[in-house]
Amino acid sequence: MAGAWRLDIIIMVLYQITLVFSAQLLFVIFLDYMPPTYCTEDNFCYKMKSKCLTDYDHNAHNLCPVNMTGNRRDCIMDHKKLYFYSAQYQYQQDCTMPSGMQVVFNISAVTFIGVLLGNIILGILADKYGRRTVYFLSLLFGIPCLVLSALIKNVTSFYIFRLLTGIAISGTLTVGYTYAIEMISANRRLRIFAFANWPNARMIQVGLAYFTQEWARTTYTTASIACLALPVLWYLPESPIWLEQNHKYEEASRARKRIEKISGVTEDHHNSYEVVAFEKVTPKRVIMDPKLRTSFLMILFMYFYVGLAVYITDLNGADMTKNLYLGQFLAGLVLSIAQFIIGMTEPYLTGMGRRVLFLLSQLIAIICYILIVICLYLDWKGSFLYLTAYTLAYASQSICLEAAYLSLVELMPTDVRATVGSMANICMKIATILATQTQSLKYNYEPFLFFINLVVCTIGMILVFFCLEESREADMKMVGQTAVGKIFCYDEEGTPPGINAHDPSPPRDANTPEDPKMDKQLPLAIAEPVTAKPLVSKEQLRIIEKNNERNRPIVEKPKKVLEELAKIPDPVKKQLENEKASTDESLKTIEITKKSEESKENTLETKTGETNIVLPKSVKKPVEEPKDPMPESTDDWQPNSKNTKSGQKQLGKRPSLKNFSRYDNESEEE
Repeated sequence: MAGAWRLDIIIMVLYQITLVFSAQLLFVIFLDYMPPTYCTEDNFCYKMKSKCLTDYDHNAHNLCPVNMTGNRRDCIMDHKKLYFYSAQYQYQQDCTMPSGMQVVFNISAVTFIGVLLGNIILGILADKYGRRTVYFLSLLFGIPCLVLSALIKNVTSFYIFRLLTGIAISGTLTVGYTYAIEMISANRRLRIFAFANWPNARMIQVGLAYFTQEWARTTYTTASIACLALPVLWYLPESPIWLEQNHKYEEASRARKRIEKISGVTEDHHNSYEVVAFEKVTPKRVIMDPKLRTSFLMILFMYFYVGLAVYITDLNGADMTKNLYLGQFLAGLVLSIAQFIIGMTEPYLTGMGRRVLFLLSQLIAIICYILIVICLYLDWKGSFLYLTAYTLAYASQSICLEAAYLSLVELMPTDVRATVGSMANICMKIATILATQTQSLKYNYEPFLFFINLVVCTIGMILVFFCLEESREADMKMVGQTAVGKIFCYDEEGTPPGINAHDPSPPRDANTPEDPKMDKQLPLAIAEPVTAKPLVSKEQLRIIEKNNERNRPIVEKPKKVLEELAKIPDPVKKQLENEKASTDESLKTIEITKKSEESKENTLETKTGETNIVLPKSVKKPVEEPKDPMPESTDDWQPNSKNTKSGQKQLGKRPSLKNFSRYDNESEEE
């Protein structure tokens, strides 16, 4: 148990590093940041009406008039203070684009469109080619794109590489989360993610922005941290759950051995374990099965509406406090503390399932949205109540998103888990793109943003209450599966020298004679199917063919044996033929004796009416039917004239007395 934590910690560190890379979805808040007020070179200070520095009225009231009471210089410095030098501040792309284009092609929308495109492709590839492969390639592709987005000082290049970075983020989020969940045991999933989670990545990103104060330097630092995940992921094996589901049993065995080595497990308890082969689950079956269909549709809806509510709250929360960093850091801190408490107490709260956690978090978020609307109407924005309600709303809504993640991986079969995850993330990214289009409401009628959240969250809470299935501590290998057979896998590294672990042998039944050599082998064999439906995968057909090849009797002697026989001298060959003839004649004698004995037993049974117990032929008598019919004595002998033809020559060595039963001796005495 202690060794298993070692692997969990490695997975936790890996996932947290990749979350720092994935937090570019949150970094768009900093990339798109513009100060609420600004002062021109002639010290005319005004309140921003949009993200354009030139969008102001010269005839409007100066926030720092010449005849103001107090220190005018301090007023100007206060309104002109820039907390973060953003890409929006540098390029002013929203002001240089044609009218209407800035609504679609803003920094947030371009990044989320990239994630949307990546989810369409990468989830299917992860189900087909493996979690680890797609996870690794996503990082290998995304890190250079992230660096180039800041290195090339051009608006067009900035948008292109941010789009490509969004595609890579879809792999680290969707596929990375699935890989991490499948590598961690069910009873520790929520506890592990109490330490490696999204709010921690948010706080790290806020800390990097605070220390660098500029978007390009923050980008380079983030890319450097993300590079640390590549050697860790290279060292880890592929998910054994995915390998077994795709009938790659030998690779799964090696992956489990690697996991034991990483975990520091010294006991050799993995030499024999049973794997169940399942019927392939397709997206069509998910739609046709009523239970899977309900879970699938609920997951899609949860991702859509929770994503919409989270990003409406998050993208419009830059001014929850006057200090940009303080508000963003508090939002991450509150969420991190909440997830830590939930993760630590979950093993003791048996009733705290995914569904209950979702409903409680959603209820808290709805209450907070009501308080935010009240504060906006009473002009209490910037007060302690507003900050508290805003941070709790974001934290509660984000916990709903975590519960949706867990419900997806625990309610969807392994064959389609990454694909469904991609589809769910597509729904969420559509919602986030819609959320980016609501930023204009912030300058016109801000309370309407939270009216939208109130409506969608209330509807979502009702549907989850009636339709979502509980999935706490679910066995992800068994979700939606139909077993078609059992595969007994053995670890080839535990095979004794000289035994081929990749050469399967057939399962032993009650009628198979014991063979001491068989006990030394560690086979990979197919047992009886659970249902009448046969195993038809290529891997299993290959195993069956090997089994048949091993069981096929040798009919013809090999050519090498025939060539060796041809070289034997004639006297020796004649002696061998005599010995063979002697053995054949002995076997004939045994058969004749058996028949006479059976006829004698039948006669006695007819006369006396007594019934003798006759054992089946398949059951061998150790006394009557010896295993070795070869002669033991070297003395010559002359067979009885009854059993041989007259004038027959001496037939070699005397066979062992073990070849005759006690009934044969009695018949000779008679």
